[in-house]
Amino acid sequence: MASPMAVAVMTKKALELAEDKRVRTLLASVVVGMVIVILIPLLAVVSIFNTQAGYSQEVARIVFDGGPVPTDIDAELAEYMEDMIAAFEELDTAIEELDAEGFDDIKVKSFFYILYFTKDLSVFAEEFYTDFVDCFVGVKEDDEIYPALEDELSYTFTDTDKLEIHNLYLFIKYGYATTDKITGIPGEAFNDETFAKLMSEATKYIGFPYRWGGSTPETSFDCSGFVCWVYTHSGVHNLPRTTAQQIYNQCKPVSKEDVKPGDLVFFTGTYQTSNPVTHIGIYVGDNQMIHCGDPIGYVNLGNSYWIKHFYGYGRL
Repeated sequence: MASPMAVAVMTKKALELAEDKRVRTLLASVVVGMVIVILIPLLAVVSIFNTQAGYSQEVARIVFDGGPVPTDIDAELAEYMEDMIAAFEELDTAIEELDAEGFDDIKVKSFFYILYFTKDLSVFAEEFYTDFVDCFVGVKEDDEIYPALEDELSYTFTDTDKLEIHNLYLFIKYGYATTDKITGIPGEAFNDETFAKLMSEATKYIGFPYRWGGSTPETSFDCSGFVCWVYTHSGVHNLPRTTAQQIYNQCKPVSKEDVKPGDLVFFTGTYQTSNPVTHIGIYVGDNQMIHCGDPIGYVNLGNSYWIKHFYGYGRL
């Protein structure tokens, strides 16, 4: 054991060293390094959430779709996503066993997704999933669901929980922003005949290059110019030349389950602008769209780029 004198000497030397700027810098670097080592795994998990909506839309979309989990993300985050996907499979089984009519599985999963991290639902046994799902049977309004779940979980929902559940539900069902101004009156989904007319016009321009501001075959097209031309000149809907954002504002949001060929699909953040909607395509079925990329052609909406930038579906 060190003597009191030795301790005093070491303390004095440490204080003297701490007064040296280089030593202070070194010590600060060591401290920062230790903090980073501790925080990085934590932040990888916390990255499931964000400050705007309380969750990462890209992660939520992958989990709700059942994967696949990207291979280029942090291992701990990937593990959380895999666990969530497995939990959703348990929920699906419970929903099928209850066989309730008019059941909104997206609502069940929205509640579960947010609670998974705040309440740590991963610790519950298999029979828990049936009890959890049963709280939603015959109930449509969120205000009726909260008391049933609070009794089941011994948990009190905060205002933040409720807001995050609401926003997540709207995002998964309709896209990013169903609260934007909607100015148009939506029509019915296209039937086979009208969709065929639409596609007859759209496919004329496959291979045409992207041209910013373009709106005619002579100039070629940009994304909204292409959609406006095809809708108008196919004769199925008069859509004067406007922007992707303005087209979105004329649409009724359509859920992923209800989207039909001929509906529109919107994207966000594909270039820098103040408008939420930055790109548009025509949904053609089988999770594909035709759009004015560079060049005009078909793309699969399951591509990671389009998943990341997805905004919502709409119907004129």
